[in-house]
Amino acid sequence: MVKGIVIDEFKCDGCGLCVEACHEGALAIVNGKAKLVREDFCDGLGDCLPACPRGAISFIEACNCQAPGVPTVLMPGPKPDSGPRDLGLIDLNEEGSSELRQWPIKLRLVSTASPTFKNADLLLASDCSAFAFSKMHEEFIKGRAIVTFCPKFDLDYREKLVELLSKSNPKSLTVARMTVNCCSLDNVAREAVAQSGKDIPTQVLVIDQRGCVRENGR
Repeated sequence: MVKGIVIDEFKCDGCGLCVEACHEGALAIVNGKAKLVREDFCDGLGDCLPACPRGAISFIEACNCQAPGVPTVLMPGPKPDSGPRDLGLIDLNEEGSSELRQWPIKLRLVSTASPTFKNADLLLASDCSAFAFSKMHEEFIKGRAIVTFCPKFDLDYREKLVELLSKSNPKSLTVARMTVNCCSLDNVAREAVAQSGKDIPTQVLVIDQRGCVRENGR
């Protein structure tokens, strides 16, 4: 599900309350009207909507999960009778189900010389993707080395990604990104692969907030 905001210029009186409410810096007042000036910064959460006193802002939604020729998996939602788990009933000694092969996983923290990444199947995942896709471990992480990265806030570490790819020469690269406009992880990955000088088979998995996944890699 892709979201985008629409601003009705006839209703907008340029009060600027939506600009103040937008924590992402995607909006600005231009010629007396609110404008979406950084679409790639808009996270689709809609903090600007309730701030507008004139109802000039709305969201459009378009589900691209059923694109022709694109394999789609719609993850089931919670069961009707499911509720918050009582933390007092959790056995803190029970065996976990993590498929992580290494730690740390954040790009800014990993060592590009770590043997974990040598000739490995590498997963480059956006920070938000694990929270949106409930089967991240068994479907994406299992059997792969993983690096997490936010293309919006980790701009200073793009060169490190190039270095990691150059040194580790991974067998394959899987990119897990979100549908929100601020997540351009697939573009970051393609640029890093090109700069590394490596020929790395790459697939891109795009996840929306409901856990709907589509593939548009090669």
